[in-house]
This record gives sequence, structure tokens and C-alpha cells, in this order.
Amino acid sequence: MANFSFEEAYGPSTSVAPAPAPAPKKVVVQPVAMPQPAASAPAPDPLVAAMQSVVAGAAPAMPALPPPPKIQPGEAPVNFKRRLSEHYQRVDQMKMDAVKEAEKAALAAAAPKVGDLSAFSAKEQKLKDFEGYLNDYKDELAKNLTVFPTKIPLIPSQGIEIPLPVGPDTARMQAKYNSLLMGVKDAYQLGALTGPDMSIVEAQITNPASIAGMMHSKEAFGEQVKVLDGILSRAKTNLETSYGRKMNYGPSGAPPASTQGSDPLMLRRR
Repeated sequence: MANFSFEEAYGPSTSVAPAPAPAPKKVVVQPVAMPQPAASAPAPDPLVAAMQSVVAGAAPAMPALPPPPKIQPGEAPVNFKRRLSEHYQRVDQMKMDAVKEAEKAALAAAAPKVGDLSAFSAKEQKLKDFEGYLNDYKDELAKNLTVFPTKIPLIPSQGIEIPLPVGPDTARMQAKYNSLLMGVKDAYQLGALTGPDMSIVEAQITNPASIAGMMHSKEAFGEQVKVLDGILSRAKTNLETSYGRKMNYGPSGAPPASTQGSDPLMLRRR
């Protein structure tokens, strides 16, 4: 049996083979430059911030800080880590020293000047005098002596009054009361006491050697003395705070002997 091919049996094929599909185009993707966020400022060093805030408006000079060490060839990581830790400890100490120096400079700038010290000494002396007169007055009250009015006012608005005989106890009490008022007024005139304090003294401190004083009990005078103690304590605190200094009473804590020169009536205790 003869063998025939497909073309020989049926003739050449008239169908057209489909064209091959075109090769896909290569798409080249260009990298797009993305906007980078702005570099944020480094966080402020808290030690430097503290140092700069010591003196308002003027930051003290920052000392030159050594650069951090670099690892040496062949150096063990543990040794490098130790050297790096020691470096940052030295840097922190330098910053702290700078803060302390800035604090010293601020205190020196705020310290009272020579003129201020002179004013402080004058006010301090007046408060010491006031305290001495107050102690003398309290000692006299503690004796619990009977004193009498030195005068009887008839027309107070015109200063008309009748003087009365005065005994030694009454004279001594009157003198110490007057000295106390003189010490208060001197302290007030120099600025060691304030206006409100002076008003309290004039309105509430009663002269024991007066008709009004006869109506006061020992306890009542004790309450008035507490008011004077409070005024004196407040005046001391205000003086020391205003000038940044402490009042000096000497080694014994008592007023110095020089205060007796301002005691013309010789009423201070001997």
C-alpha cells in the first residue's frame, strides 16, 4: 500500500498560520526622588540648658569639650567601651563645673554693693536698739509693780492736763515705755519698719503709766508685747531677705556693747 503525505493527498493547505505575538515592550521604571523630612534640631543638653538659665539673658561661656575617643586597632571592644564611658563622665563633669561657675557669677552679681552694706548696717543697728528697748520694757512689766498715771488729761485736744506726783516705779516704767516708742520710731524712719507696723504700735501699745494703762491687766500687756515681738521678728526677716545677709549679734548672740551709746537715758540693763 502506497503512503501519501497530507499535501500530496489533499493539495497544499490554504490556511495562513497566525503571526507570532509581538514581544512585550520593556518598561523602564525611573526612581522618583522622595522629599526628605527636614533634619530636626538635636535635643538640648539639659546640663547646658540649666547653665544658660542661671543668668537670665546671658549664657556663660561653654568650655571646649574634648572629642569622643575612637577605637584603636586591635583594641578589645570592652576596653573601648570603658574608655568611651570615662570620656562622657568627664564631659558631664565639665558641664556641671560650668553650671557651678555660672551660679557663683549670678550670686556675685546679686550680692549687695558697698553702699547697700552700709544701709544694711544702719537698719540692723536700729533693730538691735529696738530689741534692747523691748527687752527692757518686758523686764519692767514682769516685775508686776503698781504704777500710776503721771497726768490727768482735761482737754486732750488742747493738751490741757493736770500733772500728778510720780514715784520711782512709775517714773521708771514711763521712761522705758518712752524709750521703746523712740526705738520703734527710729527704726521706722530709717526704713527698718513699715508703715503698717508703726500704725499698730501707735494704736495698740498702751502706756502702763496712764489712766488707760490702769484698766489693763498683766495678761493684756503680755498680748501687746507679743505683737511687738511679731513686728520685730518680721522686720528682721525682711531686712535679711532684702539684703541677703544675716544679722550679727556676736558670739554670745546678744547685741554688741556699742548699742549702749544710743541709750541716752541709761535705761539698759547693766
